[in-house]
Amino acid sequence: MWGLAAVAACGGESRPAVVAYAFPSWGQSAVRVAADEVAEWPPEARRLVRFEYESLAVGGDRPDIEVLRAHRLAAVPGLVGVVGHGGSRGSLVAAPVYNQIGIVQLTPISTSRLLRNAGPWTFNLAPDDSAEGAFIGMFAAGPLGARRAIVFHINDEYGAGLRDGVVAEFARRGVAVTNVVQFDPSSDFPVLVDAALRRGRPPPDVVVLAARQTEAGTIARIAQARVPGLRFVAGDGAVVLPALAQAAGPAADSIYAVAFWLPDATDDSRTRAFIARSRRVAGRDPLPADAMSHDALMLLATAARDAGPDRAAIRQYLEALGRTRPPYRGITGEITFLPNRPPRLVMARLSGGRLVRVSGPQPP
Repeated sequence: MWGLAAVAACGGESRPAVVAYAFPSWGQSAVRVAADEVAEWPPEARRLVRFEYESLAVGGDRPDIEVLRAHRLAAVPGLVGVVGHGGSRGSLVAAPVYNQIGIVQLTPISTSRLLRNAGPWTFNLAPDDSAEGAFIGMFAAGPLGARRAIVFHINDEYGAGLRDGVVAEFARRGVAVTNVVQFDPSSDFPVLVDAALRRGRPPPDVVVLAARQTEAGTIARIAQARVPGLRFVAGDGAVVLPALAQAAGPAADSIYAVAFWLPDATDDSRTRAFIARSRRVAGRDPLPADAMSHDALMLLATAARDAGPDRAAIRQYLEALGRTRPPYRGITGEITFLPNRPPRLVMARLSGGRLVRVSGPQPP
């Protein structure tokens, strides 16, 4: 593990509240960007908070590794909250650790609806898979005019949850799902795609990809080579650039994708400052996952600054947002954890390797 602090507590000062980030190695830049922002707080405020990054040197989201990660973080002195884990599976298996001890867990990009019942110490920032699935179904049936669809989904909690949400929305809208195809990262994709297209004749109007960037791009590239002009709608897990565009190759510009945020609100000073900070500290433009992580880290840091280093007070702070406290204004919008809060979702399209917001109901 390593920590980042704007100003470390010293001398006789009390220990700072620790906000931990439980993500694979690709998430390190989020901690650096957040720490850089906290460094601009007044000295008396910034010395109250320290970020800790869990650098367990094992990739993936194996349940045993994620539980180990949670136990390691729970033992950190001064810990008041955890942002993570990196995916739905990791967040779900880690939640019992945090809920049993009484540590706030704020999941920025996990979408499993099962997190609703993970416990009173678990808060989910992203819309869940039922909301995202409905959003994809509405877009495919509406602007894309789809009447026949194939759904590919990765064999994990993210893929299964999004599959269920999409299929349910298609049923409500009269879109025929001709095939639902489950896969793993090691699957033989040419064989899977060929078989799905043969069983789904005539060809589908749209292919839904409940997959991550490499698999989503690969499926799109193979499928469009078989059926020119085919369109694809990917879930948020695929929105990692340039990997998605590189894997899709010539099919890239036929991919639509759900995002939690896009860096196109140029009239918003907070967005401009965040983009500039990300470029300076991380050396690249921020992705939607970066914005969600930044909001989660800064929200917990703000709660620790305002409510103090008491875990129960941090939890009460989050619950009060939109009730007795104003919503927290983040990069991705106003944040509350009210049960009826509207989902913040954006439909984008790949164009020249970049994500471009799709506006209006017009077909492509």
